[in-house]
Formats: sequence, C-alpha cells, structure tokens
Amino acid sequence: MIPPIPLLSVTNHVPAGVIESVVESGDRTVSSLVALTGSLAEVNRQVREQRNLEGDSLNLRDCVLLPLEPLPSGVSWDVEALLALASYAGVVALAVKLPNDDGAMPPNVKRLAERLGLVVLAVHNTWQFGTAAQELLSGAAHLQGLLISRVASECRIPYGSLTHLLSRLGVAIGHQVTLVDPSGELISAEPPGHEPAPQPEVELAALTEILAPVHSEQENSPRLRVVLAPTWDKEQAAIRAALEVAAIAVSELLSRQRLERERDARHRIALLGQLIDNAGDVSPSFRARALELGWTLDGYHMAFRVIIRQPVDLVARKPDLDRALMREKIEATTVEQSDGWAGWISFPSKPDPAEVSRASSALRRAQRVLAATISTQFGVGRMQAQPEGIVSSLEEANDAARIAGARENSGYFVHVDRLDMAQLLLIWTRTDTFRPAARELLAPLLKAGPELLQTLTTFLDCESSLTETAAILNVHRNTVSDRIRRIQSLIAINLEDPEARLALQLACRSLLMDKYE
Repeated sequence: MIPPIPLLSVTNHVPAGVIESVVESGDRTVSSLVALTGSLAEVNRQVREQRNLEGDSLNLRDCVLLPLEPLPSGVSWDVEALLALASYAGVVALAVKLPNDDGAMPPNVKRLAERLGLVVLAVHNTWQFGTAAQELLSGAAHLQGLLISRVASECRIPYGSLTHLLSRLGVAIGHQVTLVDPSGELISAEPPGHEPAPQPEVELAALTEILAPVHSEQENSPRLRVVLAPTWDKEQAAIRAALEVAAIAVSELLSRQRLERERDARHRIALLGQLIDNAGDVSPSFRARALELGWTLDGYHMAFRVIIRQPVDLVARKPDLDRALMREKIEATTVEQSDGWAGWISFPSKPDPAEVSRASSALRRAQRVLAATISTQFGVGRMQAQPEGIVSSLEEANDAARIAGARENSGYFVHVDRLDMAQLLLIWTRTDTFRPAARELLAPLLKAGPELLQTLTTFLDCESSLTETAAILNVHRNTVSDRIRRIQSLIAINLEDPEARLALQLACRSLLMDKYE
C-alpha cells in the first residue's frame, strides 16, 4: 500500500490493516471514498440530508465514509446515530479515528455495527488512510504509474550500498524489499538497526510473495522479494511492475560491485604472488602497497589455507569467509586463490603456546561456521616471524590443507604444530606387525559398527575434547560421552592414560589407512 494504511482494529472480522478485504467483501463493491469535515453532529447532519457544505447532492451508497474529526470520548448517542444513518444511506464501511490510540473500539459501537452489518475501521491517521484508500480506488494504472515513478526516482541516485538501495526501494514501494537467492535464502535486507514498519499479524499461508529476477537472462539469478498480507490483485500487479524496474538498478549495482571485487582480488593475488616469489624479501614500494590493503608484514604470523570441496564463486564468497573469521574474533588477512583462499593471523610479539592453541581452535570454529554453506578443508601453518615467515607458514598451511582432505575424522582440519610428530608416528603404523595387532585391539569396536571406531578416532584427534568431537560428528555432546563409555567397556582400556590414548590413536590411524589404501 502506498502509503501504508495504519489501522488499529476493525469489526465484522475484517483483518486489521486490509482495506481490500472491506472493498471486496460480500456482494457490494466500494466505488468511492467520502470524507466529511466538522463535528460529529455536523457529519450526522450531512449524512442525514445527504448534502455537503456546498449544497450539492451527496451520494453515500457503496462508499467508504471517513469523518475527519475523531470520535468523542465516552458513550455518545451521536456515534450510534452516525452508524445507523451510515448504514441506512448505503455506506459499506465507516473509517473513524478513536479518541485514544489504544485501538479499543467502544463496546456499544461494536455491538451496533455487528447488528447493522456495517464494517467499522479504527485508523491512526484519517488523512493518510484517505490518501491510501483513494489511490486504491483510483485504479491499477494510477497505482502502477505511481510506484514505478517513485522507484525510478530512487534508481537515478547512484547508491554504493546494496542495503541502502534496498531500504530506499522499500520506502518507495511501501513494503520491505529484500534480495534472496534462487532457493529463497536471504542475501541482503534492511541495514542493521533499521526496523521495517510493523505489519498486521497474518497467518503464513495467507501471505503473498512477489519475486523479480535481478538478472533476467540468468536462470540462477538472485531475486528481489516483497511479501504481502492479503491484498488486491491490482496492487500486486503494480508492485510486480515496480520490482521489475527496481531489478534493473539492483543488477547494475551488483555488476559494479562485482567488477570492483574482481579488481581488488586481482590486486591481492598479484601482491601475494610477488611476496611468495621473492621469498618474503620486500621492498619499500611493496610495503606501501601492502599497507594500502591493510596487510601486516612485521611481527609473527600463523598462516592458514582454505581449500573448497565444492564449486563456488570464490570472489563472491570471500566475504563469507571474512565474516566467519570475524565472528570468532580473528583479525586476518585473506587472499583469493585458484581453489580457495589463503590468509594469515599476525601478532606483534611471539605468542605463547596457549595463545597459538586458542588461535587454532578459533580457526576450527570458523571453519564450522563456514560449513553451513561451503564445505572446506583447512590447513594451518606454524608460527613464523617477519614477511619471510608469512611465506614459510603459507607453504606449511598449503601442505596441511592437502593432508586435511583425507582427514574426515578431524573435520578436514590439520594444524602443522600437531602434525610433525603424528606424521613420524604414523610411519611406524605401516609395519606388518603393527596392523594385525591394531585390528585385534579394536576388533570389538569393528563388530559393534562403524560409528564407535569413527567416534574414538575423532575423539583422540581432538585431544579428548567431547565438545570438539560432537561438533565434527554433528551429534550431541552427551551422545559422544555415551559412546566413549561404551568404547571403554568394550576394549577395557583407560582413556585417562596418555600411553593408552597414544596406542589407540595409532591403531585407529592404522585401520584408517587400510580404508584409504
């Protein structure tokens, strides 16, 4: 509705805020809106005489009657007289402003309106209601032209922010405008802190969704969406036409933002390539360009490598990675790569082992956040110093990410600090004497089903953390705890003993290698 009709309450079971239901209810059709000025007594006189102030004939049949003065407070016989006169004159609906803003219709008004079969609407602002109702009654062409004109005016402004553009389009159309992907998932909505105007409560099944593709030539194009409460077909048609015009502006903005992101990505990729080619030996001009991008080159760095496990648009999805990192309070530099992203976390001084462990755990959590939409394998390098340390740590992180591709039980996550000794120990598990012993040790678990062996392997890889294991296996923490108790009863080994845990981890790894070889 342009502008929105601010209704408080209605009688005769007409949904609040929906004048269309009044207009199209029953066998009668509203043909006009009649607004009357003056006191309630003056309005009654005009209705009784069916004359306006100029003395011309006043036709009230099949109209919505709108007294501009608010109803008096308390019980008034003038109010009951107005209802009776309006009903007798053929009025379909009566829109009145109550003396209070609580929306409570006086009981005597409700009872009399129901007895007369007259719809009574309580409105916040009579002028605004009258304007909106008149626009509805003036026809689809007028409403459509009005919406398109408003949208076109907004589209002429060169907005740099998608959320700002959508917000302004919502004001022009009179309903919240959002951007969704082909599956209906929200891409962008109103800016944070901006709440859309309150809408009447309507059952979900009664809502109408209007969609307009942003790139009409693309089958998987994002779509502009407006969700409406029950409304006229001609209002839906007008909003649909306005959305198609709005889609042109959104398409242009998205294309411009895409070009800017691709340009920035090429710049970042080229600069990182230069850093790697020069083995971390940086010139003053390189430092200046890195500073422009916000890169930290000095201090200590822990690099990470993200390899995607599904086809995605790496340029468009990089903000998702950055948001996942920021959610875990990780301030990192990230750069697009051919198969994912590279990045590093910088520290002004050498962090202690506990701080390194916290950073690694935060990266693991960020990977899980990202997993909601993108499947990845993460590799994390060791802490290294200065620009050349970024290059060395990135090389380790890249190798770790490749290894992580076969580490389903670790959530496709490998940190090199925990990898060196593990790799050495795993060499021993390849001997002909170790593997049969490992299979015999874990035989009770193999007989019980694959989930116990998988749980034990993941539990040991996660340093006996129930929470980490539950997150990787996507089960409840209590489920992991129950499985661990069952595992201990089946193999009769104390998992509190570090030597026992090491032996079990090697045995699990041995059987896992049998699976992949």
